[in-house]
Amino acid sequence: MPRMESLPESSQPHGDLVKKDRESQIGDLVNHQPELAVSDLPEIDPRDRFTWSNFFVVVSIPLVGGLVGLGLIYLANPLAISWLSSSDAPAFYSNSLWNIPKSIPQIQAELGRSYLKLGESYNLKTGETIYTVLETETQNIREIRFYQTIWDRGVEKYLLVSTTTVAGIDEYFVRSPKFKYATEAIPDRLRPDRNRLPLKKLSLLNNPPSQFNGIWFSTTGNIGGIAYGQIYYFSNDKRSQLVELDVWTSPVGELPIWRNALPSNSNSVQLVVNQTQAYEPSLLIFQPEEVIVRSIRKVQLRQVTLNEAKGQPKAYQDALVMASVGLWSPALGKFNLMVDDLRSQGKQLSPFLQEQYDLIALHAKITSDQAQNPNSSLGEKALVNIIDGRWSEALEIANDTAYKGDKIAEMLAKYHPHIWQRVMTMLTFTGAKEIKLWGGLVVLQRNGLRRAEHWLREQKVDPKESNQLLQRLDLAPVTLDPRQLIGTVAYIGKGDAGSEWFLPPPKLESGQGWYEVNINLMKDGDKWSNAPFSELSDRSSILLWRILGLSINSSLGVVLYDPNGKSQTATLTAHSLWVSDNGSLRILASGEVALAPLLNKSILQPLVTSGGGFNPPNGSPVEWQSLSSTTIERIVRTMYRELQRNGEVSLSIEDFGVLVQQQWTLTSVSLDGTGKPEYLLLLDREKVDLGDRHYPLAIAFSSDGSLIFSDMSGGRIWIDVLPSSIDGQILTLRNGRYEVWNFR
Repeated sequence: MPRMESLPESSQPHGDLVKKDRESQIGDLVNHQPELAVSDLPEIDPRDRFTWSNFFVVVSIPLVGGLVGLGLIYLANPLAISWLSSSDAPAFYSNSLWNIPKSIPQIQAELGRSYLKLGESYNLKTGETIYTVLETETQNIREIRFYQTIWDRGVEKYLLVSTTTVAGIDEYFVRSPKFKYATEAIPDRLRPDRNRLPLKKLSLLNNPPSQFNGIWFSTTGNIGGIAYGQIYYFSNDKRSQLVELDVWTSPVGELPIWRNALPSNSNSVQLVVNQTQAYEPSLLIFQPEEVIVRSIRKVQLRQVTLNEAKGQPKAYQDALVMASVGLWSPALGKFNLMVDDLRSQGKQLSPFLQEQYDLIALHAKITSDQAQNPNSSLGEKALVNIIDGRWSEALEIANDTAYKGDKIAEMLAKYHPHIWQRVMTMLTFTGAKEIKLWGGLVVLQRNGLRRAEHWLREQKVDPKESNQLLQRLDLAPVTLDPRQLIGTVAYIGKGDAGSEWFLPPPKLESGQGWYEVNINLMKDGDKWSNAPFSELSDRSSILLWRILGLSINSSLGVVLYDPNGKSQTATLTAHSLWVSDNGSLRILASGEVALAPLLNKSILQPLVTSGGGFNPPNGSPVEWQSLSSTTIERIVRTMYRELQRNGEVSLSIEDFGVLVQQQWTLTSVSLDGTGKPEYLLLLDREKVDLGDRHYPLAIAFSSDGSLIFSDMSGGRIWIDVLPSSIDGQILTLRNGRYEVWNFR
C-alpha cells in the first residue's frame, strides 16, 4: 500500500481557526488593556463550582454516621434511646445485646432449659425486684437477680439490672464457732474447703444505716440449728451494682441485725452477728463504710476486732489478752485503767480504741448480768461467775457442802474447755489460789484424780486446801457396774494398819484385828472380770467406796476350805481401800482375831466375797442311760486316762465303766454358751483319793463326750460356776489367785 504523504484537508482547516483565534486574542489585549484587571477574568470551569448538591453531600456524611451510631446503640440496647422507646425503662441496665425486657413466662422458660427456675422475690420501694434463681431439683440458690419492672406496649416485663452467682459456703467456716471449745478431733470431712453448704433463702436486713441509699440483704441456710449466709449490698445509684460482702455464721440460728452496738456513737448502727454459745457471749460487730479504691467508691463491712494497736500501755495489752479468752469484765477493768490515765492527761481514746472499748463493755455487761441472775442452777452459778472473772464466788459454790456437788461435776464435764482457757490466761497475770483450784478441777475432769493432785502440787497448792475439794467433786461417770467382788485375805495384826490407805481407818474394838483383802475379780454387770481394774486407778476414795457398794454394805464374807471339801464361813467389815496405778484393788477390813489361825489351815486360799453370799447355779442330774453308747464310752475312756496320769487304776477299763455308771453322778450344766448341754462330774475324796488337795475333783465334757476341762493335774482348780446370766464363766484358783475362766 502506498504511503500517504499528507492528511486530507478539511473544509475549515484547524490552522486557520487557530490563527484567527490568536489574532483576535492579541487584538483584544491591545485594545482593552486597562479593563483586564477589573472585569475580564478568565472563565471558570463548571466542574469546579460548589453547588447545593455538594453541600448536601458534605452535610449528609456526619448525619449518616450519627444515624449508624444510633442504630448500633439501639441494636445493643433498645431502651437507651428514650425518645425511640415505647416503655418506661430506667436510665441504667446491663450492657448486653441480649438483655431485653422479658415477661416472667419467658424468663422461666429460659431458665428451665438449664434446670433452673425463679424462686422467692422481694419488691423494693425503689422499683426493683429481687429474684432468687433456684436449682429445680435441690431448691438451692444459684443466682441473685435484680430486675426493673417496665411496661412494654401494655405488657409487664422485667429488665435485668444486675446479677451474681451463688456458690455456697464452706462447712468448716459455718461450724467453726463450735470448734473453739471442741474436746474431740475435727472429722476430716469438716476440714477447710472440703464441703460447701447450699444457701436456700434470701432475707432483707431491715433498719439499715441511713447514710446508704442501697438495699442490704443476705442469703441464708441452716444446718443443725446453725444459721449461715452471705451479706450483699445493692447500690441503686447511677452506677447500679450488686456488691458481695462478708459471709457469716450464727450457732444460735439468728440472722444478722442492724443495731446500735457501739454506745459511744449512739447515732450510728452496726451489723451484729450473734455467735453466742450457752453462757459465752460472742457478738461480731461490723461497721459499714464507703471506701475509695482506684477512684471508685465501694461499700464494705469492717469488723471491730481486738487487734492490738501499737504504742499502747500494758494495761491495754492485758485487756485485749483477757478479752480474747472471754474474760470481758476483767478486761474492761484493765481498759478502764488506761482510760483513767488518759483522762488525767486531758486526752481521749482514738476512734479505733473507742470501738474496742465499746466492744469489750458490751460483752462485759452481758457476763455481769448473767452472774447476778439468781435463777441459775448450782452448776450454772459457778460457771457464770467464772466467765465473769469471779473466781472466789465460784469456788464458794463448789465448796458448799450443803450440796452433793453433782451439778458442779456435770458443769465441769460439759464446760471444762471454757474454764481451762481462762485459767491458763489468768495464771500469766496472777497466782491466785482460787484460779489454781479451778484449774485442778479441770484436770480432775480431764485426766483423773492423780493427775489433778500432781498438777496442783506443781502450782504450789497445799494438799490440805485441795484434797477435800478434789475428793468431793470426783464425780465423773464410771463405766464399771460393780455388783460383787471376790478375792483372798491375809491377816495384818492388831496394831497400826498402815498409812497408805485412802480413808483413815477407825480404832479397833476389843478382840478385833486388821485384815487385808486382795480383790481378784469383779462382777461388772453380768460379766465377771479379772483384776486389775484400770478405770478405778485414778478416782477418789469417796467415789470408789460408793460405786463398790461398800457405803451401803461393808460386810465381807469369808469361805475357808478343809481337805475333805467341807467349808466354813466368817465375816469381816470393810473400812478403807487402796488402788494402785494399774488398778489393783485392796480393802482394809476388821474381824475377829480368832479367824487369823484358821486362814492358814484352809486347804485353798480363803475366799472373800462382797455383795452378799456366793451362790453358784445348780446343774440337773443326767441318767447315764439317756446318753448314747458312743458318748458314754468317750467319757469313760477320758476319765480312765485322767486317773492313770495321777496314779495306778486298780480296775480294768470295762469294770471302771460299770462302776462309773452305777455310782458316779453326771450333771448337765451350761458351760460354753452354745446352747448344747455340757456334762460335769464332781468327784469327792471317797470316790477318788488323790491325797490332800481340794475336793471335789471336777471333770467337764462337751455334749459328745469330749474333754473340755479337768483339774486333776492341779494347775487350775475348779471352784464353781459363777452366778451370772452369761454362760461359761467359771471360778477357778490358779497360783494362789482366784480367776474367772471362760470356755469360750
